[in-house]
Amino acid sequence: MASLHLRHIANAADSNSTIVGHWGYVDRILPCTNDAGSCAYLDAVYWMHDISMLYTFIMWAVIGGIFVIAVALRFMKPVATRKSIAGPEAQKMGASSASYRAWRASLAGLRRVLLPESLTAFFGNVTRLQLLILAIVLAYLLVFSLVGIVYKTWITPVKAHPGMFNTRTGLGGFSDRVGALAYALTPLTIALASRESILSLATGIPYQSFNFLHRWLGRVIFVQSFIHTLGWTLIEGNFYKPQPITYAAFIKEKYIVWGIVAMALITFLYIFSLRSVIKRTGYEFFRKTHYVVAAVYIGACWAHWSHLACWMIAALGIWGIDRGLRLLRTLLIHVGYVDGSKGFGFHAAQASIKYFDDVDGGVIRLEYTHNHEAWEVGQHFFLCFPALSVWQSHPLTVASVPGQHPESPRHVYIIRCRSGETGRLKKLYLELASQPNADSKDGTLTTPVVMSGPYGSSLLPSSGDSQLPEPTNILTVAGGTGITLTLPLVQLATSSPALLQGAAVDLVWTIRRVSNADWIAQELEGLRKRAASSASNLRIHIFITQESSASSSATPSVSSLQEKIQPDTHTQPLPSSSSVSSMEINSQALQSSKNFSVTYLTDARPSIEEIVRTFVGTRAEPAFRTRVVASGPNEMGKDLRAAVAGLCDAGKVWKGDGTRDLELVWDDRMG
Repeated sequence: MASLHLRHIANAADSNSTIVGHWGYVDRILPCTNDAGSCAYLDAVYWMHDISMLYTFIMWAVIGGIFVIAVALRFMKPVATRKSIAGPEAQKMGASSASYRAWRASLAGLRRVLLPESLTAFFGNVTRLQLLILAIVLAYLLVFSLVGIVYKTWITPVKAHPGMFNTRTGLGGFSDRVGALAYALTPLTIALASRESILSLATGIPYQSFNFLHRWLGRVIFVQSFIHTLGWTLIEGNFYKPQPITYAAFIKEKYIVWGIVAMALITFLYIFSLRSVIKRTGYEFFRKTHYVVAAVYIGACWAHWSHLACWMIAALGIWGIDRGLRLLRTLLIHVGYVDGSKGFGFHAAQASIKYFDDVDGGVIRLEYTHNHEAWEVGQHFFLCFPALSVWQSHPLTVASVPGQHPESPRHVYIIRCRSGETGRLKKLYLELASQPNADSKDGTLTTPVVMSGPYGSSLLPSSGDSQLPEPTNILTVAGGTGITLTLPLVQLATSSPALLQGAAVDLVWTIRRVSNADWIAQELEGLRKRAASSASNLRIHIFITQESSASSSATPSVSSLQEKIQPDTHTQPLPSSSSVSSMEINSQALQSSKNFSVTYLTDARPSIEEIVRTFVGTRAEPAFRTRVVASGPNEMGKDLRAAVAGLCDAGKVWKGDGTRDLELVWDDRMG
């Protein structure tokens, strides 16, 4: 950095000179005694730098303002205040306040426009709202990268080489501007990737919802770093004379070497975070290298330009807090309670393992009871399996409803075995099964589990000052092991008539084979009994996509679902051309009964749009708004977003029709 300091001062030995400090940059010595062009250029350089620092602070002021607004909207938004209707309709609720209907109508209108997916070939499965936010961020950064730059050129003589001239422009100030913005964005990027996120805690938005913005801000930082590097390479390697002496001296400076290291590291982070590369290298490689390389990158940035180390310190602080809170959560779950046989200390949960084999890789059912604070339905834990590795954990949604105190919570997880950690879990089961006397109790195979959590939001949040949830129609849609999200919600929502006050609840589950129902056979039997009871407004629909009914010579088509909706009834089950009896299926979990239907679709998928439209038109109570909660493959999420958006109608919501006030809760983590 010595040569940079020399280029930006006049005569340090002059007794009349004064040192002028500039935050985030090298000090300047005035008055300038160089040629007029060089002095004018230095005036522009320091002015642009000061503006750049101002813009970084303004950017964070804007971020802080958006954060405050998001928090205020969460806690100040209108809540439902309905008056009971006397007479035969006593169980239903009357119209809400005008402010609440206006709020809900506004949200419905926004969802109609912003909920569908767009540009999926490039951005993946993201909503228009996410793309709009990204576009605003990119536009903001573009404007503040270009505004406040001095667009002039100075041709100045090289003192030690008569006849040679340096070409000085605003490129240096612009390159420093994008570099400063990249530094300032680093703490935000780390915060968006944090599991223990203050953003989630304050706004109620699940931490995984910030992943899209985290990925793209990382790519923005990569582009900014590249532009910064290219700009100074052109300046020092072409515009300054003589060459190649000037560039050779420049590239050897310590801060430049660290800059090259940082550029190489951010390039590595960018390349190995691309989906196509992750598919080849594996998620575990991506996760481990991302953590390590990102930490080294922050250190390299600090070494490259220590004048702006504040941004790197903030980034490291956020990362450290996140890691510390993760460890604290784990300790709170596993340390500090009394075990009659083990006493105090760290105690891993002992989970029973059951394996369901199939051609898709198999499914593990993990089940255990552990003494800790209960979670909310819809939340998930990160599970570590010490028998596999103490350095890896996997996010898994709990497929059970926690018991009431003092009953210890019972955990159930349905895990699809793929590559990586879940594949090794399957291998562990097979190894244990081959050794009947090892880790076995009463014939049950067990393995220790260490938890961290819970994370995520409740799917049945309390309404206003009430401890009870706001009554809403609930349509749950699951594909495969996505049932882990929807099953406990349906169980809790139908556990007491007082919870939803007569609102409709439908469980739709798409599986490939009849045998898949065995994953939750016991839970399905309990829900079947509730569906058959007149006290519960519950319907269950199961679609089997890769098998046909043994008694049917023809395969039911998807078009059979598109029967005419009858808006004057609220008891008609989802149209089905193949609701079968218990004699026609192989699994005991799929015995047909009242309000419990099974549909066979050989090599086809059910129409998601028709499922949602049928629920809204024939099942949903108009007095309540409608929530669609779903988990499954990306294509299912895309179809659900389009279907929910298409049925949102701000005008009808304002008039009090809650069925057109649809909200989608989508989780693509497949347990």
